[in-house]
Amino acid sequence: MPFSVTLPEIPDRDLGPLLAHLDAGGWPRPVVESTLPPQSGGLGVTALPSGWRRLRSLEDQSYRWPGYREPYERYVVYAASTEHEGTIQIALGDAPRANAWGRERRYVVAFLSGEAPHTPLVEFLEADPEGSGEMISVIRGLGGGRKLFGPHDPLPPPYPEAFRIESYRDRIHAPRAWKKLCVVAAEEDRETILNHALLQARRRGDL
Repeated sequence: MPFSVTLPEIPDRDLGPLLAHLDAGGWPRPVVESTLPPQSGGLGVTALPSGWRRLRSLEDQSYRWPGYREPYERYVVYAASTEHEGTIQIALGDAPRANAWGRERRYVVAFLSGEAPHTPLVEFLEADPEGSGEMISVIRGLGGGRKLFGPHDPLPPPYPEAFRIESYRDRIHAPRAWKKLCVVAAEEDRETILNHALLQARRRGDL
């Protein structure tokens, strides 16, 4: 007899490891729904830190996603002082991924972590045209949940003022690329990547 099991109120920080365990156990496609109530703007505290400082680099780091383990060629921990949460540490891991929207693309994954990677926050992927040196990341938080912002949805502050915003479809030249808004950053513009990760961590309630 088949059963349907519901696990209510799973924190965002525990969702990734839980999905990995389910995948390893043979249940790779669970239904995940946000339980966050709608909020005005959907992102909470909007102030950004005055700057990020590099703390350290770590070697031989990897993260277990559902179905595979991803090693990072470069893994660097950064810190910033915020008025709301105090000192925050976010690490950035760099890795290539094969067959990402039709070709191999560079990725930068932001983790809420001062040491080994855990609690992934956002992913930036190499944008088109190839060789542009730019990366993009979707923006979640529409309606206070995990939905992406479309081209006609007003973005909450500070996104319109503090970030370069473009259409994901315009920067990923592949069939069925999402018609959603994204943050654009130069590959070495770690401050933009970290600030976007911080805002998304606030939205998720990880801080």
